Amino acid sequence: MNSIVMYLLIASATIASPGPGVVLSITNALTYDKKATMYGIVGLSLGMLAIAIISATSIGVLIATSDKAFITLQVIGAFYILYMGSKMLVKKSSTLSISVADYVDDRKAYNGWGMFKQGLLTSLSNPKPILFFMAIFPQFIHEEQAYLPQFLLLALTFSLLVIVIHYGYAASFSLANTYFWKSQDKLHVMTKIGGAVLILLSIMLIASVAKTLLNI
Repeated sequence: MNSIVMYLLIASATIASPGPGVVLSITNALTYDKKATMYGIVGLSLGMLAIAIISATSIGVLIATSDKAFITLQVIGAFYILYMGSKMLVKKSSTLSISVADYVDDRKAYNGWGMFKQGLLTSLSNPKPILFFMAIFPQFIHEEQAYLPQFLLLALTFSLLVIVIHYGYAASFSLANTYFWKSQDKLHVMTKIGGAVLILLSIMLIASVAKTLLNI
């Protein structure tokens, strides 16, 4: 499988899995409108980009310091993605805390800057993306190529996917608000699908890393 396609699948499955960011985007979509929701989504995306930069700095140091350390990080990262997928797959169904108490047909006025900051802080206050980036980036970085362009491509692609997928959630829930609770139950299915995709792709990553180790 093409490495870019694999990266897109892993990143998309992770982003689409319901979490604090998805909940925020859906809540904003139900409380305000799609245009207002974009402020929060852009905040989420830039927060993820900031975390990616922090993670990439550590990865860059490892690449420059030791090939063995970098390969070790690849192995740990591949198994972490497997763990993350398994956890998503076996997760029991639960009701997400999405507040719609203030939702009315006449959408509330919004503060764009406030919603942007809320999205930004939601991303920055969640430590899990750091582990995710530390796990996924090494799988798609080629040591023989310049590091910075590769990192920028991966990080910016992830940030763009955050905008696209979260806007998709927001638009869907805004359009189908009368079927909200039925749709909310289906979010659990998204988690299961994402988990299955991550498990499959992590096995492929583990096989790829194992092949690299055998050729050393």
